[in-house]
Order: sequence, then structure tokens, then C-alpha cells
Amino acid sequence: MLPEGIMGHATCQDLVQCAFKLNEFEVDVYRKLLEIGPNRADELAEALNKDRSTVYRSLQKLLSCGLSYRETKSLERGGYFHVYIALSKEKLRERLELCVKEWHDHMRSLLARFDETF
Repeated sequence: MLPEGIMGHATCQDLVQCAFKLNEFEVDVYRKLLEIGPNRADELAEALNKDRSTVYRSLQKLLSCGLSYRETKSLERGGYFHVYIALSKEKLRERLELCVKEWHDHMRSLLARFDETF
């Protein structure tokens, strides 16, 4: 039987956090970005009522694990800025399904070697 923490009280957010090694705020940033659409870090920080540097660090984590991507936009007067875009919920679900399958396959392979290794 699985521990109560795994079976009884786990949420979809717990699954996302575990699969991608995210904290609660990073998931909040992903959700807000998904809700409001493509946005700059400073605008997202304002929407979340958080410091821009805090939101920027979370965006970097989301970029590194593939839950968001960014596009560079040019300013008419010169220069540029970045717009962050959340991976769609459908794509997130596909990635989670793959993570769960890989975890399951790995656990089955460990069980197959149980007598040899335990």
C-alpha cells in the first residue's frame, strides 16, 4: 500500500511540482501566465503583486524545465524586450503523462531486479 501522502492528499499541483521540481510560487507564476497570456516579466510581476526579480527567477525556472518559452520583441526606437508564454495545459498534461509513464516503467524495472539488489 502506498503512503497516505502519495495516495490520499496529492493534487494535480503536487504532481506538477514533483515532476518538474517546482515550488508553489513557480506554479502560481505558470498559472498566471497561462491565465493572462503572453506577457513581460514586469507586467506579470504587477499582476502577481510581487517583485519583478522574484517573478523573473520563477520565469527562468519555467523556461529551464520547458513549461514556458520567451519571444524577443523589437522596439521601434531600438532595443528589445522579452515576452513570456506559458506552455498550454494540453501540452503540460502530455508532458506529465510521459513523466508518469517513465516513472512507472522505471519502478517496474527496479521491481524486476528486486531479488538481485535488495
